[in-house]
Amino acid sequence: MTTFPAPEPSPGRPGRKLGSIALTVGTLHRAWLEPTRERYLSSGRTLSDLSFHVLLAKSKLSELLRGVGHYPRWEVIHRPAAVLDIPGWPLYRL
Repeated sequence: MTTFPAPEPSPGRPGRKLGSIALTVGTLHRAWLEPTRERYLSSGRTLSDLSFHVLLAKSKLSELLRGVGHYPRWEVIHRPAAVLDIPGWPLYRL
């Protein structure tokens, strides 16, 4: 009787895992960053796919989703939110 090895589970998404949120992120920045990251991670999209739809380089998206750098402008926050179906009204107050 021939036995075959059990198939390995397929990875959730290709590519590198998204890094953690930067320690320097303030509370206002974190208020939209955490829900945006959660939506991205649950969407099953890759950074490449999101980059294509948002028209932002993968490296910039990675920085955005980790909170690296300065607090982003509204236009930069709005594009990923629209693609990830995040309601815009909570973002307006930020």
